[in-house]
Amino acid sequence: MISIVVPCYNEETRITQFLEKLVKICSSRNYEIIVIDDGSTDGTMGVVSSIIKGKKNCRVISYKNNMGKGFAVRTGVMAAKGNFIIFIDADGSIDPDEIKNMEKYAEKYDVIVGTRASKESVVDQPRKRKLIGMMFNFSVNTIFHTGIKDSLCGFKGFKKNVARSIFKDLRSNRWIFDVEVFYKIRKKKYSMFQMPIHWIHKENSKITLFDPVKMFFQLLVLRIKMFSE
Repeated sequence: MISIVVPCYNEETRITQFLEKLVKICSSRNYEIIVIDDGSTDGTMGVVSSIIKGKKNCRVISYKNNMGKGFAVRTGVMAAKGNFIIFIDADGSIDPDEIKNMEKYAEKYDVIVGTRASKESVVDQPRKRKLIGMMFNFSVNTIFHTGIKDSLCGFKGFKKNVARSIFKDLRSNRWIFDVEVFYKIRKKKYSMFQMPIHWIHKENSKITLFDPVKMFFQLLVLRIKMFSE
């Protein structure tokens, strides 16, 4: 079985088309879908509930307070039953069809990560969003030396034992959790494949132009915390 974790927070206006297609794709295959409602305050839960109603391979984990994407993904990973665990953003920027492409590499690698930085990737991205990504990835490689050109892509897959090893004691609850994940992958010497993807920008992104500055200081704090590891 493959577990698909979908973290979401206030995605009422963007999740419908994505989730309907994901449910359709998974209905005829050995998948489970776990939607993590990260304390949404809009109608996200109502939309999700109406789409997955009656679907035996779908479930929702919801909690009252917004805890951050890292916390949501960790919650999904620890609840997953599949031998391979994927998390994918709920905004629809990554088509659910990419899951079948990732599945091809599940036996060969411990970790497969989607990347917009590959020459083979097809990316529709505004200049501002691209600049934010470049700023963030520069900060990541300056502080952590991960060598990863696209740390924030919300599409990653792990063998179950690898996912549990990485996420069970994750320190980062919010955006920079991806960096900690890459740091642990390198430290534990897990095999990893960076998979080209088709990525389309969706409006109402929760990342702003000033976030990389805040993230830089968050990265410094994280590096200090992990210094002794």
